[in-house]
Amino acid sequence: MLRRKVAHSAIREDLERVITKDTPFAITESFRMLQTNILYLPISDKCKKIAVTSPVSGEGKTYISTNLSITLANNSDKKILLIDMDMRVPRVKKILQKRIIDKNRNNGLSEYLAGIDEVPNILKTDIANLDVLLSGKENTNPIGLINSPKTNELLSALSEVYDYIIIDTPPINIVTDALLVLDKVNGYVITTRVNYSNVNALNTAIESIKNVGGEVFGVVLTDANLKNYGKSKYKYPRGDYS
Repeated sequence: MLRRKVAHSAIREDLERVITKDTPFAITESFRMLQTNILYLPISDKCKKIAVTSPVSGEGKTYISTNLSITLANNSDKKILLIDMDMRVPRVKKILQKRIIDKNRNNGLSEYLAGIDEVPNILKTDIANLDVLLSGKENTNPIGLINSPKTNELLSALSEVYDYIIIDTPPINIVTDALLVLDKVNGYVITTRVNYSNVNALNTAIESIKNVGGEVFGVVLTDANLKNYGKSKYKYPRGDYS
């Protein structure tokens, strides 16, 4: 069992991870390149559903899923939904807290899947074309909720509304949650981190997906050295799941 550490504890640092007009060019351009790759994926579905995961925690999966969603919304005419399906250690709400319009509506995915809410509590952001479905309250049985028929029903219904659904899922080498959406998404993007990630762990994550028939669209490297572009604030802190 991995020792639990506190990840991303500074609120100011969380907010600095969100792309804005003041974000350094090197970072915004990197996300535009990622957006281009996503837009040209050979997916025939009207709504493209992409899960973002990582081998272990602290490799930037929520940073990537959040800012990829923002970039898609900012630079295309597509309707984007970001779903925080990490019901164990949710991060999307903290990162997007200043961009979510109705901050008092705390229920999210877990309440809908558990039958507490009749309709999913989808929140608007101040970013045109970007909505978010937060994880809701931390749940002791995320596997049971994700495996429920309501997950299929939800994604099927949302696919009629959105052009892209980006799903932030837990680290794939630590818990199995990410694999539970295998038949519900078109494929996976895996994040990995410079001077932190282990190549064997990355290979294990890729094999875990491919061994059950899943598609790996690509690997995104985070925390690269940006010293040539000025001092970066976008280093992604470490953190482990138990």
